[in-house]
This record gives sequence, C-alpha cells and structure tokens, in this order.
Amino acid sequence: MPEPPGRLGGWPVGKGNVLDTLGVDGRPVEALVLMQEPALPGDEVAARPVALLHLSEADRDRDELVCVAEAEPFADLVDVPDLGRRHAGPSAWAGVLARLSHGSAPRVTGYGQRAEADQLVEQARHSYLQLTGCLE
Repeated sequence: MPEPPGRLGGWPVGKGNVLDTLGVDGRPVEALVLMQEPALPGDEVAARPVALLHLSEADRDRDELVCVAEAEPFADLVDVPDLGRRHAGPSAWAGVLARLSHGSAPRVTGYGQRAEADQLVEQARHSYLQLTGCLE
C-alpha cells in the first residue's frame, strides 16, 4: 500500500523555509522536516538539520536541508548514516519530493553530511543579517 503524501516511513514530512535565512537564490533556505505530527501551513516547527539533499532540476542544481523535529522519536537522528536506520535513503526523499513538489520534482543526486547542512544554515543566516543591517 503506498504511503500517504508527505510521509516517510510512517512519519509525516513537511516542507518549508528556515526563518531568518537568505540562500544564494535570494530566498529563504528550504527544508524538509521529518516530524511526529503533521503541521498546518504557516505553523512553525522547532527542528534541527541532519543532512543536505543535493538536487538537480531542469535549470539549476541546489541543496535542500533535511531536518528532524525536536521530538523524542528523532533524538537518535543526528547525521546522514542515522537516516538509513529509518529507511530514509535518497530514494525515499526523492519520493517525498515528488509528492510535495508542484510540477516536476527535482532529482536527488546525493547527500551532504550534517556539518555541510550546518554550514549552509550559518552562511544563510549571515547573509540575512547582512541584508537586514543587523550584523554588527
């Protein structure tokens, strides 16, 4: 039986933006979030990055964060190798992206480790602070 849209291994997956970030494309950094309960559009979900998905689309390559909600069931998920224990490999994330994307879904070309995800968030927050004039 196929999984419902936006689910991975029985857990809901949400798609959203990381607050107070500015990516290289001038928009907030996008993230997929593995969570305990589904969230409504516009809800804020406390989450932490565990990996990056390297994606290829028709006109560009980009990265998207893979995050887990700050919830007990995900306490043991801290980096890419941990995702495999939850059957959350690249093909599973590709399926989630296909269900959550409007139009054609990007192709997953690989993973980036948590350190790479943390660096992306740090750089995007720095860019946001520069843009808003809040950087000292």
